[in-house]
Amino acid sequence: MTAISTILLDFGDATVTPTGHLSAEVDAREEGLNAGVTAFEPGDTAWVLVFYSATVSYTVQVSAGTLTAGTVGLSISRTETVTFADTDSAVLATPATAITSVTWLGRALGDLSLGADAQTLTADAAGVAIAEVVYTATADAWSLTSPLTLGGTDDFDILISIIGVAT
Repeated sequence: MTAISTILLDFGDATVTPTGHLSAEVDAREEGLNAGVTAFEPGDTAWVLVFYSATVSYTVQVSAGTLTAGTVGLSISRTETVTFADTDSAVLATPATAITSVTWLGRALGDLSLGADAQTLTADAAGVAIAEVVYTATADAWSLTSPLTLGGTDDFDILISIIGVAT
């Protein structure tokens, strides 16, 4: 039996466009805190990574189990493919602290610079191109230890709610 972890992100008033970034994911890295494991059994501890920009603060709550703060400011290496569709800019999925390497897959648009928002990449030239970008991101690690049973069953979900506020 497999327990599934669901992550809910809520930035508050949906009519207000939030500034900044907040996202979370199960740590699926082979060398990560879950050692590549992404399916968990009752009683297991699952590690979640929370990525956020400097302009966001957040709180975390869970529907069941024990949530524990782990390492704050964990440095994570990420590899992402970005596309340029007749433009000189692309956006990374999470804020970057540094670009480690860029490999152009076909046409090259020059060097990439990281914007003030830590997610926007700007190339020297506009065009149609694809680049594989290796970058460093910062995340906070949280562990969720599940109970052995919930509601009399050993097949259950636990909700993690992460609520961010633009600062």
